[in-house]
Amino acid sequence: MADKEIIEGSDDLQVQLLDARKQIVELEARTATTLLPSQLLVIILMGPLFASFTIIGIVICWKTLNSPAEIEPHLRSILLVFALFANPVSAASGVIVGLMSDEIKARLGGKGFNSNER
Repeated sequence: MADKEIIEGSDDLQVQLLDARKQIVELEARTATTLLPSQLLVIILMGPLFASFTIIGIVICWKTLNSPAEIEPHLRSILLVFALFANPVSAASGVIVGLMSDEIKARLGGKGFNSNER
C-alpha cells in the first residue's frame, strides 16, 4: 500500500513539474517579445531609411526593365544615389543586429556583442 501511494505521489509531482515548466515557457515567450526603448528609437529613425532604400531599388529595377533607353542617360547618377544609401542602411542594419545580438546573449547568460571579452 505504501509503495502504491509513493508511486501515485511521484506521478502527481511529475504532473505538477510539467505544469510549472509549461508556465515558465509561456512566461519566457511573453517576455521575449518586448521591445526596448532604444530599439524602438532605432526602428523609428531608420525605418524611413530602409523604406526609401527599398523603394529606390524597386523603382530602378522597374524603370530599367520598362524603359531602358529612357533611363540609360541617368543610370550613373541613379546608381550613385543608390550606392550612397547603401552605406547608412548597412550601418543601421549592423546596429539593429548588434542590439538584437546583445539582448539574446544577455538572456542566455553570455557576453554581448560590445563586450570586452573576445
